[in-house]
Amino acid sequence: MTRDFNDQYYIILKNYCEVTLHLTALQKSADRDYEFEQLVWGKEPLFFENAYRDNGVIRPIPSVLLDATIPIVSSKIRERLKLFNFVGMQLYPAVYIDDGDNYHEDFWCMNFWQELDCWDRAKSKIEKFTAEEMLEPDYLKGCDIYKYHLDSEVLDKIPEEERLIFKQAGGLKYVFVHQKIADIFFEEKATGVNLVKVSNFEEGMQF
Repeated sequence: MTRDFNDQYYIILKNYCEVTLHLTALQKSADRDYEFEQLVWGKEPLFFENAYRDNGVIRPIPSVLLDATIPIVSSKIRERLKLFNFVGMQLYPAVYIDDGDNYHEDFWCMNFWQELDCWDRAKSKIEKFTAEEMLEPDYLKGCDIYKYHLDSEVLDKIPEEERLIFKQAGGLKYVFVHQKIADIFFEEKATGVNLVKVSNFEEGMQF
């Protein structure tokens, strides 16, 4: 029997509002390619700051920050996540520098060096292609995905404990989390993010 994983997984999205923080990495951190290279434990943390500083506007610091699609979680959330043995991802020390140049050292970046390609090409909603474009062998590579449908044939072959968190290989490379991980975010009342079930998600709704 084919399982429907779309109700078991959530996509981690930025919670957009008037005080949303939009992060950018300091150049020395960006140069380390933490989005796709495994960082060596014991070296200096990753450093992030607010990409849009507004004079006089104080933005609260949430418990989860997002650098594009990459979550950076508070130490409190990390204490619960570190009990799992994740595949292709580690929680690496991170520092947020606020608009007053104060250093907040109690954050951990999800450092992914693997992606999981598990979106169903036939059932996901993607951009339309011309007949000529579809003749290209890699025409789906890098395409826009408006609605994901997870491929049960791929996920069924992977033990659950090895797919609790993964970065999707297609589309905008969102981070997907299993219900067990989503529950931690919900129980900790995580701020700064919006977790949406894959079955309910459609690109653009987050705005």
